[in-house]
Amino acid sequence: MTDPVDGRTGGTGLRRDAARNRLRILRAAARSFGEDGIDVGVESIAQRAGVGVGTLYRRFPTKEALIEAVVHELLCDVRDAASAALADEPPGEGFAAFLRSVAGLQVEHRGCLGRLWIDRVHDPIREEIEAGIRALLDGARAAGTVRPDIVYEDAVVLLWSIRGVIESTAAVAPDAWRRHVAMLLAAVGPDAPAPGFAPLDAGQLQAALAARGTPPGARPASA
Repeated sequence: MTDPVDGRTGGTGLRRDAARNRLRILRAAARSFGEDGIDVGVESIAQRAGVGVGTLYRRFPTKEALIEAVVHELLCDVRDAASAALADEPPGEGFAAFLRSVAGLQVEHRGCLGRLWIDRVHDPIREEIEAGIRALLDGARAAGTVRPDIVYEDAVVLLWSIRGVIESTAAVAPDAWRRHVAMLLAAVGPDAPAPGFAPLDAGQLQAALAARGTPPGARPASA
């Protein structure tokens, strides 16, 4: 998870302690939401983080603020996964590396995946994620590691399907998503037959996101 310090680690020891507490709370919240659901109590999260409830509320005055912070960190991690794949992987391998990384992130945050699209405040990060995915697909198509008909909208749908597998199987087969990701990558590979159906266009993707609770005009990136 990206260290959510907001530039305050270079200050006093008190500020460094506050930053560490914030990070512990966010990590504990992500784990608690994944294991116990979004309705888990803040007292349980504070106990897991090793802080008092008062400390939690000083950092996050409401539970909604805590959820929003966890979602923000997840989106930052998805953005960073795209950046890392672009920087560290050969063009032909970056998209696959990104898909695997984001699947792992969804596993870690499975309790709050449904909250990724409920407001506009995270739109700048979503725009960065979209740009990263498009660049990764450009590289993969140019390298011939995905079929030339695979587009950004397809990538979003792939991520949706991974989320569904994770949410359906995590309790009984925690690693089932790995097989699903491998099958997805094989399905978009250069030797796989084209499906014979058109991908969603941008308008259809937007409408699908709206039906899932996305405010009109929000930028789709991942799910």
